[in-house]
Amino acid sequence: MSESSQNTARDKYIDSLRKFADWLEQNPDVATPSSERFLLPLTTNPAVEEFAATHGLDVEVDSNGNTEAVLHFGSIKYVGYGYADFGEFCKQNNEKQARNWADNNGMVIQPRDGGAE
Repeated sequence: MSESSQNTARDKYIDSLRKFADWLEQNPDVATPSSERFLLPLTTNPAVEEFAATHGLDVEVDSNGNTEAVLHFGSIKYVGYGYADFGEFCKQNNEKQARNWADNNGMVIQPRDGGAE
């Protein structure tokens, strides 16, 4: 590691990226990863907007009102993303995972007594 900071986890991550890049360079017959995206979960749209403003990036908004801002390093993208309503996203994602698990295990999710599905 070059210059050390107060964030040892970050320093280790950066050092690992350098080691990986060196290894890829030293092993030209090895395939490169299929994904060229590093994801930075910023959770909220305002956090994405701040990230974008700090780095001079445009903010993209999808049909659900969620945002992302992308830094490009050649073919590699560093994608900061957030949600219009992170709590609602988590709720919907948890339900989807539970229903998939139930379907895959021959079960059905039903509402509790008196509750709506």
